Amino acid sequence: MHPMISVNTLSLAPAPFDVHVDQVVRLGLNAISPTLEEVTEFGSAQARRLLDDVGLSVATFTHRAFAYATPELAKAGRERLLATLRLAQEIQADSITMTTGGREHLYWPDAAQMFAQAIAPCAQSAREVGIKLAIEPTSHLYADVSIAHRLADTVSLAKQAGIHLGIDLFACWMDADIDAAIRAAAPLCAVVQVSDYVMGDRALPCRAVPGDGGIPLGRLLPQIVAAGFNGWFDLEIIGPRIAAEGHEAALTRAANTIRMILSA
Repeated sequence: MHPMISVNTLSLAPAPFDVHVDQVVRLGLNAISPTLEEVTEFGSAQARRLLDDVGLSVATFTHRAFAYATPELAKAGRERLLATLRLAQEIQADSITMTTGGREHLYWPDAAQMFAQAIAPCAQSAREVGIKLAIEPTSHLYADVSIAHRLADTVSLAKQAGIHLGIDLFACWMDADIDAAIRAAAPLCAVVQVSDYVMGDRALPCRAVPGDGGIPLGRLLPQIVAAGFNGWFDLEIIGPRIAAEGHEAALTRAANTIRMILSA
């Protein structure tokens, strides 16, 4: 397997952290990307010991949404993210992946400015401990938890906030300026999330195993590498197709496809 392929535990059936770790080990991969909730429930110190025992790295740590649209939301958002940052240190995560939080009544430029201001103390703390805070592009159907949908907008927002980003190809592969956006994103990129989209799907979640859909991964993944990215390719495949096939079987095929693309 390609040494920089990880599994996001959102791709697995709900289970305790140690069960997810065992599944990733069986897949023969080198890293796991857990959620805040499962590590909190399992215990960060115990999680780190387990990861050391089996030799897994933590590619990224899923925090979900920040919040900033009001002073009260921003204060609570900072407190939550700083707590996540402490846990990320304890489990030795390379990065934290999250969405920005929704903008509520704000116009985009004002929302971007407020987000950057609200997250600034967390960004400074993350820099001090060497953990990358990464926002990711999301479908517009998640506008309640994000203002970053196109990759170019995600790059702009990350630069304004002084943080990193993740490239979730499911959300941005169809951007008209995707090639230029990848080149701009690569220096800030903490993780690349990989899945596929089957044309005609209309309801989320509807991710597919890489190679089963229409995302031109054979072009985009090498392009991301050529732009300078050398980090984790995180398998985030969620939805009824994955459940029907079986999570481990689907992830095995996904890893094999990404390995072949990256090794070509």
